[in-house]
Amino acid sequence: MEVWNTGKSDEALLKPRQMTLGGYMRVGEGDASAPIVVGIMYPEEWELRPRAEFERDIAALKAVDTRIEVLDVRYSESEELRTQRGAKPDEDYRQLCPEMTQQQRDAFARVEIVLAMDLPFDVATIAPNLRWVQGMGAGASQLLSAGLGPAGIRLTNAAGVNAVSIAEFVLARLLQQWKRLPEIDAMQRVHTWEPKYGKEVAGATLGIVGFGAIGRQVALRARAFGMEVLSTRASARQGDSDPDVDELFPADQLHNMLARCDAVVSSVPELATTRGLFGHVEFATMPKGSLFINVGRGSAVDERALADGLRSGHLAGAAIDVASSEPLDKSSELWEVPNLMISAHCATSSDNFWANLHALFRANVERYISGESLKNQVALVGEVAVGEK
Repeated sequence: MEVWNTGKSDEALLKPRQMTLGGYMRVGEGDASAPIVVGIMYPEEWELRPRAEFERDIAALKAVDTRIEVLDVRYSESEELRTQRGAKPDEDYRQLCPEMTQQQRDAFARVEIVLAMDLPFDVATIAPNLRWVQGMGAGASQLLSAGLGPAGIRLTNAAGVNAVSIAEFVLARLLQQWKRLPEIDAMQRVHTWEPKYGKEVAGATLGIVGFGAIGRQVALRARAFGMEVLSTRASARQGDSDPDVDELFPADQLHNMLARCDAVVSSVPELATTRGLFGHVEFATMPKGSLFINVGRGSAVDERALADGLRSGHLAGAAIDVASSEPLDKSSELWEVPNLMISAHCATSSDNFWANLHALFRANVERYISGESLKNQVALVGEVAVGEK
């Protein structure tokens, strides 16, 4: 989901909102002194950094324009509900949503812009002045069921802000497997001097499924290790190329690419076209002894098929940072699958994430106020998002 440009003008994007509200007035038109109300609404407990750093980012945001008023009022849903809304944006999960406080209702009634991870259903009714939502991650599928598309509310994702750290995580998992680091560590724990020789990374072929911001950063690092890098991209056509990969494949050539890979990385977003993308056929198409890594969306993988591929020995190993249902239940069979490494959706790194996120948000606020197109805008068709992670 690197950049989801609609190819449409702002006027075309906002037409449904104009019809809903009886006329959309852009910032700076009409009453030039009217406040631009911005809501900071992502989960506060996620911000594992000193409060002073957050306050510096808020001060920098206010400095963009004297009319900006910031409301620090958080709204968040459970991880399980967020996953469900992302996987099935057409489903009605209202009964599972938290009851909003009066403070939250008052804030939504005023905001024009929000930086959020979650939104309530029927947000256009709850937030009649809302014009634009800045998501926190590369994936923003959980926000679709709030009714943004039909209301003409713009949505941007945060693709790229954590791409470097996630790409580093991917390479760490590859090296962990190919250099047999867990086995070496196990020998030390039992005080045994027994060599465990790993695989040379240079010359291996890596396949990337989903060539957005994360996929590109993975490719750059893999090539630095001397790997051959192949990738699919949803928008690619036969014969297309990209300077950061050795070969680029259209999405319908996925199997042709998989058959050539020593390892495959999935970094696709949550879309109707990516749900269940990897199943028994895809894992069987990969060469025996290959590796699979998923840092995209858990919904892209048939987890039973992945487990079968590992238990049979066809796949030498796999690493997943995402699951079809999060948090992964303690009773899930995945915990016991051999050679499967699981991390709790933590491939990113928090040290630079927040600074990068707020820098992107500020830049987009400047674009919004000046009437320019927004970076990382998601193309919404009804409630379907189009793009790559």
